[in-house]
Amino acid sequence: MIDTTPYSKIKITLKYLRYFLSSKGKHSVHSPLVYQFITQVLNSNEDGNYSLAEYERKRLQSDTTSIDFVDFGKSGQTFEKKINTIAKNSLKSKKYAQLLRRIAQHFQPNKVLELGTSFGITTAYLAYDQSVDITTLEGSERVAQEAVQVWKNLKLSQIQCITGDFDKTLHLVSQQSFDLIYLDGNHRCEPTLTYFNILKKNSHKKTIFIFDDIHYSESMEEAWNQIKQQPDITITIDLFFVGLVWIDPSLSKENFVLRY
Repeated sequence: MIDTTPYSKIKITLKYLRYFLSSKGKHSVHSPLVYQFITQVLNSNEDGNYSLAEYERKRLQSDTTSIDFVDFGKSGQTFEKKINTIAKNSLKSKKYAQLLRRIAQHFQPNKVLELGTSFGITTAYLAYDQSVDITTLEGSERVAQEAVQVWKNLKLSQIQCITGDFDKTLHLVSQQSFDLIYLDGNHRCEPTLTYFNILKKNSHKKTIFIFDDIHYSESMEEAWNQIKQQPDITITIDLFFVGLVWIDPSLSKENFVLRY
């Protein structure tokens, strides 16, 4: 049985050092798509204005209000937790939220799907332009209410949030096709693979899949390894804390570990 327990901080640190030493830069990459990704996204010097989103992050991290929190992604149990505790443990760091924003700006998706809204900070970063249409799924209704307030504060009106267990809500987007799909709603191997295989039906050959926390646990590493081996997967990029996947048949099949 695959262990779903998160790796300890020490083990994550050791794994990150191993990743960093084995990761590559632009001079060892021959794929034009990946070379552009490194030079225009990973190594971008863009000085974007993220202050409003980061203000919302700080507001959440200082909010000691207790709310009911349903954790479908791990145990499925309901806990009473403070907003600042959830924010500390579940929000993507500023560095990776900004990376997701640059990915969206570079590839210009018109329709984005996110699994795992949390408090909506990452969703706000993915809303790189008022014209992008974002659908996000969140398990916990009370958490989603806080996300909606974040978007109101940021004047983002193009985001639709669907709440409930993904096993029961994914069918609500079954008739849509998305250009970018970000999976951050479950940290176990079997559900991750299940959602990925379902969401392939919501994709086209240019769709980009982004997986969060691919080295979070033995279970997530197994999911990532199985994804890389699927015959319809062409390019994958391992950035340690996130992984990117392309299914474009015009691309040569390669797995990259890039330094970030």
